[in-house]
Amino acid sequence: MNPRATVGVVVFAVAAAAIVWFFGVGVVQSLAVGGVVAAVGLTWTAIRDGVPTTWPVPPVRSAPGARRELSETAWALRSRGGVPERALARARAVARHRLRTLHRLDLDDPGDRGAVETLLPPAVVAVLLHERRPGLDLATFGSILGAVEALDDRDCRTPGRAAAETDHVTTARTGSRTTDPTATERQP
Repeated sequence: MNPRATVGVVVFAVAAAAIVWFFGVGVVQSLAVGGVVAAVGLTWTAIRDGVPTTWPVPPVRSAPGARRELSETAWALRSRGGVPERALARARAVARHRLRTLHRLDLDDPGDRGAVETLLPPAVVAVLLHERRPGLDLATFGSILGAVEALDDRDCRTPGRAAAETDHVTTARTGSRTTDPTATERQP
């Protein structure tokens, strides 16, 4: 704001309070009149001078997997008619990132396709490679997320473990028996 205009508004507010007090209004009421005149005058000066009247918006830094991004993905999954393309695109981006950083593989490279299919089930790879996949149901999307989530440092030592764990989890959810050789059977 212009300091000269501010001083002028304050002087005018004091003069208004003095005039009102001179004509018999009480001290408290005349100070209130002076305060109102000052508030209106300072607001008018700020608007006229072009001072921005909006709050400054800090830049939004969104890290991959941040709470806001997860919340948006969760709300996107509530839509009817299958999983939206935006959620599937995010799963593709995470899969590409994990394959690139943890395993030095490229999901889109045909030469790496065999190595990628040892880490992920072929059906998951097929869904991740098709850019437009209409009508993908939530259960299939859940299995894709499980397979992508299983791509961690443990998979670097034992290739194919992500696919086995994903199949084991899917089998456990459907209720059929699994023939996992590493699992120990316990009788009740």
